[in-house]
Amino acid sequence: MAYGKKEGILYFGIPSGSLNDQVMRLLEKSGRPLKKGRQYELTTSYDPDVVFRVLDRKEMPQKVADGIVDCGITGKDYIFEAGMEESVEVLGDFIFSKYTAQPSRLVLASRPELGIEKPEDCKGKIIATELPNLTKRRMKDLYGIEDITILRSEGKTEAKVNMGECDAFTDITETGATLKANGNNIVAELFTSNPQLIANKDAIKDAELLEKMEDIRICIDAVLQAEREPVYMVFMDVPTKVLDQVEKMLPSVISPTVSPVVDEAWRSVAVVIRETQLNILAPQLLRLGVDGIVPVPAPKVFTQDMVKANKF
Repeated sequence: MAYGKKEGILYFGIPSGSLNDQVMRLLEKSGRPLKKGRQYELTTSYDPDVVFRVLDRKEMPQKVADGIVDCGITGKDYIFEAGMEESVEVLGDFIFSKYTAQPSRLVLASRPELGIEKPEDCKGKIIATELPNLTKRRMKDLYGIEDITILRSEGKTEAKVNMGECDAFTDITETGATLKANGNNIVAELFTSNPQLIANKDAIKDAELLEKMEDIRICIDAVLQAEREPVYMVFMDVPTKVLDQVEKMLPSVISPTVSPVVDEAWRSVAVVIRETQLNILAPQLLRLGVDGIVPVPAPKVFTQDMVKANKF
């Protein structure tokens, strides 16, 4: 078999480096725990039809396009850095951060004393970056700037401007707070990036492989959604006379379930509610006479909108 692959098995690429721990954690919470080790191929007894291959996150786009794995997770920035955005199919986007619901940003930054206040000030200057191709592309596409020298960096990029090796640098950041706290100015935003599940274009023509890819994507989406905001299954006793009013108040993830009880003056209501909504609604419900409001944490909730790919 080409690339050591077996028929009927999905080969899924797990990124090395900074994304590895997050992806391994999400796979475990989505029902596919993997034991970390020195093997480049990992399997789980919970899903024997999938083989996970650990690959360099920067090489992932090419490995997926070549079919060494059928799909894999890597950063959108690495896909564009490799110039592979047209060579792979994006099945879904993820936000791994628990603090923001926004993609990360590739920003151009510099020290205030160097006088670089706008991208045009970088003409003829040296820019340190871990993403040389993407940086050159975006400086040209956004600002028409080609007269720059790229200093390839494999880490500690911010320090290179402090030591005088370059005039500016690029960095991936969520909020920019750390860059500013260290005395840097953000000059411009060049690109937005987030982890993506990408697939080989031939592999997605196989209905069974595509369904397995989608299964994993949906499970990861459910985990991430629950981590961003806790969800509860809430049980409550509602006076029949205010049932209609209560039902209109409940902004549920899924429509409430109403069940009769022995006493016709009451109804038992079960509903899925996000934590922030519950905290606001509970006092209002009590004032209407609702009693016995019991929230039970839901580790994750699967909804129909997850069937469609989550793409930004």
